[in-house]
Amino acid sequence: MSGPPTVDLGDLDGTHGWVKTKGFVNWTEDVASYQPRQRVKLGDDTSRDGVVCTVWTGDITLEEGVGYYFGGVDDTYDEREEIQLKLFEGSWANEFWRRE
Repeated sequence: MSGPPTVDLGDLDGTHGWVKTKGFVNWTEDVASYQPRQRVKLGDDTSRDGVVCTVWTGDITLEEGVGYYFGGVDDTYDEREEIQLKLFEGSWANEFWRRE
């Protein structure tokens, strides 16, 4: 079993379904609702404008300036015309870099 494909942030387009990717949290946005729990902007050298990431599970909390490996869903949010990496139950965010 090979698991989900590895896709660069810059190649996310809402069509890949479950993916593995990595990126740095550039900013976090206060979400004044129960769901999603957190909304952040991810970036790396493959994504010019970055990718919005929404966290829908209480098991994951992302910190600004930290780099993570992710397992989540490549999806779209039509209301804001965004490509999003969505983290649900069963998703993961494993830290790989933090400024000391």
